[in-house]
Amino acid sequence: MSVVSSTREGPDVLTQPGLGLLPTDRPVTEDRGHRAGRALRWLAGVNEDLLAWVPGERPKYTALGGVVLGTATIAAFSMSMALTEVLDGFHVLILLPVLIWGVFIANLDRWLVSSSTGGRWGRRAGLLVPRLALAFAFGVVIAEPLVLRVFETAVEEHVHQERAAELTDVESAFTRCNPAPTADESSRAAARAPACDGYRLGLRSSAGAVGEDLAGKRATEQSLLATIQTESVEQARRDTLASNECAGTPGPGTTGQLGRGPECATREAEAAAYRESHPVAEHERQLRDLRTDIGGLESQLNSAQQDYGTVRADAIGAKVAEVRARHGSIGLLERFAALDELTSANAFLTAATWFIRLFFIAIDCLPVLVKFISGTSRYDQLVELHSLTAQKVYGQSIRTMEGALIADLNGRRHRTDNDADMARSRTDHDRRVHEAQLDVDLDQQITVLAERLRGRQGSYT
Repeated sequence: MSVVSSTREGPDVLTQPGLGLLPTDRPVTEDRGHRAGRALRWLAGVNEDLLAWVPGERPKYTALGGVVLGTATIAAFSMSMALTEVLDGFHVLILLPVLIWGVFIANLDRWLVSSSTGGRWGRRAGLLVPRLALAFAFGVVIAEPLVLRVFETAVEEHVHQERAAELTDVESAFTRCNPAPTADESSRAAARAPACDGYRLGLRSSAGAVGEDLAGKRATEQSLLATIQTESVEQARRDTLASNECAGTPGPGTTGQLGRGPECATREAEAAAYRESHPVAEHERQLRDLRTDIGGLESQLNSAQQDYGTVRADAIGAKVAEVRARHGSIGLLERFAALDELTSANAFLTAATWFIRLFFIAIDCLPVLVKFISGTSRYDQLVELHSLTAQKVYGQSIRTMEGALIADLNGRRHRTDNDADMARSRTDHDRRVHEAQLDVDLDQQITVLAERLRGRQGSYT
């Protein structure tokens, strides 16, 4: 753009792309050497050339830039906390996303505060609501990792307790759903329930067959023992009866006569016959052998049960180890869930969590709130005036360019019309000259023919 000089006394007006209109004789900036202050005001979106006209506003906008820097720093710290929890510790690689996030939040807040300038309160209020909503949304994102950091100890303890309870439940479920082969029927029925689907290990053990064999032999032992007891009692009764009969002892079933008479022989024969048909000694030998077998089976059963218990314990331990391996480090979502469970069971903790959360959200909204609460400054009025003036000048420049373009197009069209008219005139002239030349040539030909005719007529006379 060109420099336009004023016809009256006063400053020239310089137009620059992206800057609009600024007086060329503006005051010289007094704090150009204070780079830190200028950097903070840059974060607040301040135009130093305009601010130079109201130097008293510099501290205000320097402080506003410090607020923007503070929110960006907190956002970067929040991102570092979140990535540290996700990656289970600090890594150098997280510095890049942390830096990017901090720069992003700084530029976002810079845009929020710089786009809220202007002198009209109605316009400022209209700009506040959407910008405050945007700042609130980002504040929620930034606040959550910081809240988790504050309650980190309680959250991690809760997560560890839940994981330990889960491991205990898994181990109990596998134990319940895989009972010992010699367990009672109620335990076996519980293991067949639908609740055990997915917890059955399908282990095989020889204890079942040994247990069944042992149970059969124990039943045989009880039966044989009952038989021996019955036979022994009966044999003793018969022997006593024969002895009393032969001794002449009076009593039930005896004659009371001393000597070995027919009744004595009969009683002795009955006792001997019963002893032969009911061999108690043989049964007692069988009982001893059976008890020896039972002792061996009990040893086998104990060994099989120990082996099964070891195999089951190893299998259950492997399943529990798989669950423990899936736990890994405490992730971000797991922390959020743990915090939600903690706060849902404790009203005081809920209130404290929301207080801290709202505190960090309010910090992130501070740039917009500070900008709005501080009211309309002289710098804001200059910004609005500068914007309106630049808009007017740009509109006038566009209209001037439009007029120049239209005039140029009209001139080009006029020249085109003149060229067309001249071309038509030259064409008409050339056509008339050509027609005249044709007339002359025709007259000459007629004259030549007439002279020839006159010459022929003179020769005939």
